[in-house]
Amino acid sequence: MWTAAPDGTRIAFEVAGHGRPVVLLHGFFGDRTTWRSSGHVDGLADRFRLVLIDARGHGRSDAPHEAAAYAAGGQAADVIAVMDALDVPEAAVWGASMGGIVGLHLAAAHPGRITRVVAGGAHAGPVATDPGEAAREARLLRAEGAAPFVAEMERRGRLPDWMRTVMLKGDPAALAALSLALADREGVEDVLARSGVPLLLLAGANDPRLPAIRRTAARVPGAVLAELPGCGHLDTFLRTDLTLPLARPFLSAGWERLAVRA
Repeated sequence: MWTAAPDGTRIAFEVAGHGRPVVLLHGFFGDRTTWRSSGHVDGLADRFRLVLIDARGHGRSDAPHEAAAYAAGGQAADVIAVMDALDVPEAAVWGASMGGIVGLHLAAAHPGRITRVVAGGAHAGPVATDPGEAAREARLLRAEGAAPFVAEMERRGRLPDWMRTVMLKGDPAALAALSLALADREGVEDVLARSGVPLLLLAGANDPRLPAIRRTAARVPGAVLAELPGCGHLDTFLRTDLTLPLARPFLSAGWERLAVRA
């Protein structure tokens, strides 16, 4: 299925399962199929109505080549457009990495539509990326696509075949534009702190982003931080044996009763 975002970009999505609606937002280089391949759909569809979305620039959604098309606020608006197309007035969100960033921006911009957010490997603070480094990364993506980034990731361990396949088939120009947009986003911690939307932040203990994720947890009242021992950035998505037992009760019960320290 497709729907049109406010700027006319076509966004592809599908629905699985029954119950309370939960929007699943994949990471950079991914697409909506990764939620099935990783076991999340099998682990959630018995209790939740899952809305799987291809972020713009990925999967079967349109792929603009301008960085301005990938602003976090615009990607949040894409999710609202899908919810409207499905007549879903409010939903929880589980976002992985980039999807977690979008989920946090969603909660900040649309607190009346988002009931709670699980964010894996993502924080809501400002980005301290060197503009020159971001530009070099974008040039590399345009020239060689995701292959150098996959190779770098696999120096720390082989990726699942399904993940490697999805990562390598992305549109290089769209990924480059998205990379520039992600490096230029503003923080929303202060807005989130006022929103009242419950947050569950999943963080690998070995993820370089951990200090920034801890800062978000500290600045947003009631946010729950689960640090996964011995895990890196990708493990907050791949290690469903650790994350599903944390996310399922958070998504289905009163968040204030959940106390979790992995």
